[in-house]
Amino acid sequence: MEILQDRNLGKYLFDKYCANPKNWKFLISPSYHDDGFFDATISNFDEVWQIKVDSIYKPVPIIIGTKVDADVTRVYKQIESAPFGYRKIDPDSILKILLNTVDDEKDTAKPIKRPRTNLVNILNSIEPVIPSQQGSYAYGPFAFSNISPVMKNDQQRNVSEKLSRKLRQILKDRYSLYG
Repeated sequence: MEILQDRNLGKYLFDKYCANPKNWKFLISPSYHDDGFFDATISNFDEVWQIKVDSIYKPVPIIIGTKVDADVTRVYKQIESAPFGYRKIDPDSILKILLNTVDDEKDTAKPIKRPRTNLVNILNSIEPVIPSQQGSYAYGPFAFSNISPVMKNDQQRNVSEKLSRKLRQILKDRYSLYG
């Protein structure tokens, strides 16, 4: 099991995303082991990554992860969100999308949509792209859940436990007073 960390992990996943920016999902959940960390599942139709994040509350968290042997189609379908990706933000297009959303709410003949539905519709109306240095981009969505879909078998639970131990050791090495 190869474990990638921080920049190496980010670069690997970004390169994979740039090879095909379609059909990515990103789910974050509290750690299965109640160790104070967070689990993330990143998937597309080629592979599934199990990630351990030290905190979602700081700007640059420590992350480690590994590719896991999981049914990519099943995991992808279990993450209920719009596809993850970078979306080019053009002020005119965003204004048009938001105005269409407001106009839909004024139409009393249509049932009122929940905010989540509107957000999914907005995100689905903008195709994920490969970002460049020119332009403005939004990236997401990050779906939050109580448990990751890959934590449903012993193998993935063991991987999560190994990642927790490794992350705890990294924190001890970086911060001598850490637990």
